[in-house]
Amino acid sequence: MKAKKFLLMFVLSFSLIACSFFTFEVVTPASVTPTFTPWVEGTEMALASPTPFATLPPFEVTQAVMEKPVDFSPVVYGGKMYDSEFFLLLGGVSRDTWITPDESVSRFSGEVTYSLSNMTQQAKYFLWGKSPEFSPTCKSYSVPTDAGLNEAGFVGVVDGWTITKRQVDELSADGEFYQQVVVDWLTDEGVKDPQFDTLRVYRVDLEGDGSDEIFINATHLDESQHTTKAGDYSIVLMRKVIGNEVVTKLVAGDVYDSKELEITYPRTYSLANFIDLDQDGVLEVVVSFLKWEGFGASVFQVDGQDVTQTLSAGC
Repeated sequence: MKAKKFLLMFVLSFSLIACSFFTFEVVTPASVTPTFTPWVEGTEMALASPTPFATLPPFEVTQAVMEKPVDFSPVVYGGKMYDSEFFLLLGGVSRDTWITPDESVSRFSGEVTYSLSNMTQQAKYFLWGKSPEFSPTCKSYSVPTDAGLNEAGFVGVVDGWTITKRQVDELSADGEFYQQVVVDWLTDEGVKDPQFDTLRVYRVDLEGDGSDEIFINATHLDESQHTTKAGDYSIVLMRKVIGNEVVTKLVAGDVYDSKELEITYPRTYSLANFIDLDQDGVLEVVVSFLKWEGFGASVFQVDGQDVTQTLSAGC
């Protein structure tokens, strides 16, 4: 009997000692909704608020501003066109290469201030250009702006990008000399009895070497801007001294030879600017064009008597 009492007391003692080594989890029944303590960053104290959650202060999302490029510049062309402001992205330029519009946008597509130059004046205006927008219809990019310009024919680069301009003189086109230059060139192209609607002549020193180049802009087209026939044309020519010889080179233009009237919606080319965009000391030639419900521009690089188109866009 004494042995049984001793064994019972031993078991009870062992159970009490074992219980002291374990903890028990209290599970809240599913039917009871728990009460939450609101959390505020930096403290664990409960808020004196009747609402179950603390209301966090509102915050603003600031869009990252793209810094303007320093190793290249987008190049735009335009102004007041067809009763509205319009700038085309021609592409981009660095000190050693010319950049297509697509590549220019991939490298920089933010808003930025552009410096605008026309034929005779450098940095005539500054405008805030918005991000380029692609037109599936034109297959080109435009740069929207609200500058309120009343002129056309501006070449724009990012404000701060170094450009060079030199004096440009418009010469009289009344004399027979430059008319004969155009007649001779057109005759070599097969045009019989060339006619003139407009003729403009400019003198500028492209290389800054003291030797001037002459540029002649001549056009003979139907005013409707719809049709052309043999003898119609719009051209830009360059007269340049190469060694001991004066050569005449086509910069841009079209000459039509159809005997029948054709619907072609021809381009009317015009000299727009002489400006060094790639910082090599030689001025590039900017030629614009107008056509039925459209316009555009191209940049040409002159190396001796070689003329190469480097940038272009139209709509």
